[in-house]
Amino acid sequence: MWIRTVVSICGIGFAILLMFMQLGFLGSVGDTATVLLDRMPCDLLVRSPDYLHIYDASKTRNELRPWLKSIDEVDEAIPLDIGVTQWINPNNQDPRAIAVMGIDLNHPAFDLPELTLEMRRKLLVEGAVLVDDATKPDFGPQNGVKFGPEDIGTVADVFGTPAKIVGTFHLGTGLAANGALLCTRETFRKLVPGSSDEEVSLLLIRLTQGVTRERGRQMVAGRLDSLAGPASSATALTIDDAKTAERWRWYTETPIGMIFAMGVVLAVVVGGVISYMILASDVQAHLSEYATLKAMGYGTGFLMKTLLTQSTLLATIAFPPSVLAALLLYAITSALAGVPIRMTFTWLVLVAALSLLMCNAAGLIAIRKLIRAEPANLF
Repeated sequence: MWIRTVVSICGIGFAILLMFMQLGFLGSVGDTATVLLDRMPCDLLVRSPDYLHIYDASKTRNELRPWLKSIDEVDEAIPLDIGVTQWINPNNQDPRAIAVMGIDLNHPAFDLPELTLEMRRKLLVEGAVLVDDATKPDFGPQNGVKFGPEDIGTVADVFGTPAKIVGTFHLGTGLAANGALLCTRETFRKLVPGSSDEEVSLLLIRLTQGVTRERGRQMVAGRLDSLAGPASSATALTIDDAKTAERWRWYTETPIGMIFAMGVVLAVVVGGVISYMILASDVQAHLSEYATLKAMGYGTGFLMKTLLTQSTLLATIAFPPSVLAALLLYAITSALAGVPIRMTFTWLVLVAALSLLMCNAAGLIAIRKLIRAEPANLF
């Protein structure tokens, strides 16, 4: 008897773990989608109407900066160039696509502790770059694992231009890029084809103290609408709305997001099938006991309550070890893939609710034959 119970708990626990893993992967898509936006010290973003995602932001006019800075509610308009170019692995000469971010050193677009005064002086040299230490090993770090101090001084070919690594920074590359460089806007124009000083990928807007983000967005949007030419087509949105839009795009418009979203649905379906098989087998094994209860006058409600209690207990007992197993797999996967996967309170509540729903629905389906049958036919 206890063996059947253990097997049932393990089966349902596997279904719960499957849901946790799919939700964890889906959550990592959203987390990595905003890895750059999370480190931008701004209240608003001004971007091109052709913006696709953070690494394909298109271009807007750099001449917008003085116009926006003249708004009383705006404290600063910070430029950011971002694009993707070709990196040649300095060890084996293999080409790799790498993200490059060009910043104004007087007003950095990212809140990074590595951008000290000494590091900014080093970046002033044309061709000097910082490399994200989250860049994947196939880009050629000296130790074969991760870019670090031993890579300082390495000169790599970036789209036919020498780029000297003068340091590293920690930001995270996300799912859209396997590597990232940080440099001045002047160096950016050397490394990324098609870039110019007249255009900028994003303008980060800092509002004056006391101005709400929505009020600032309305004022910036109004100024953009009043301009003529291509500059008038730029759009303004709060940094929170930008993060939401970025996550939503990755969830609904990219193959990886849709795959993991479908994986969550399939995990629930698979879990329901496993739960049904377990509970239907249990009903069949105890058919005579159920028949006896029915012959003694116990009604359908009692039988349903009995099986739903059993299914609820199975889900409740299987849930804690599934959480522990999920945390372990999250840590292992994060370490091996370099993608953060974390457990959230939302995931806990959602999986707990889905587990109960899954098991109880399977229990109701499993008992339907018993409910319709006559007691005499069950012996």
